[in-house]
Amino acid sequence: MSARSDRIILTFFGSGYFPVAPGTAGSMASLAVGAVLWFQLPETFQPWLFPLLTLLSMAGCVLPGDRIQEIFGRKDPGAVVIDEAAGQYAALSVLPWLPQTWTPWILAFLLFRLFDILKPFGIRKLEEKPAGWGVLLDDVAAGILAAAVLLGIAQLPGEWLTRF
Repeated sequence: MSARSDRIILTFFGSGYFPVAPGTAGSMASLAVGAVLWFQLPETFQPWLFPLLTLLSMAGCVLPGDRIQEIFGRKDPGAVVIDEAAGQYAALSVLPWLPQTWTPWILAFLLFRLFDILKPFGIRKLEEKPAGWGVLLDDVAAGILAAAVLLGIAQLPGEWLTRF
């Protein structure tokens, strides 16, 4: 691929160029794309949507991963947010098993951003991996942790996920 197409993919269609909190902007953009697809697809495809988007986003980070530093001048520049898309989609992958309200969507976004920023439980160590893997794996781990917490919240007594 060309450097231009790599830039488009790595910045998740330019959302990584948002001047404030580009990672959050990339997560919001991926959330918006996911929501549009979710509500357009037949219900039978919904369980596959976010795992598929996670894998596609992962490929979009890893395949041009060796060229990230060449294109942007840094190993993990703020403009590269395809990793945030992969993590956000991993967090959203449990939606088919949660109440169909906006609350799980909002919590998936907030939990993913929290875990992506804090990088608990050794997630930060994943940044040491080479090339695109080091850019990607911490975000996917944060997304998986967010998904696990969402599933845990769903098990709590009461109507935690159906409030909105």
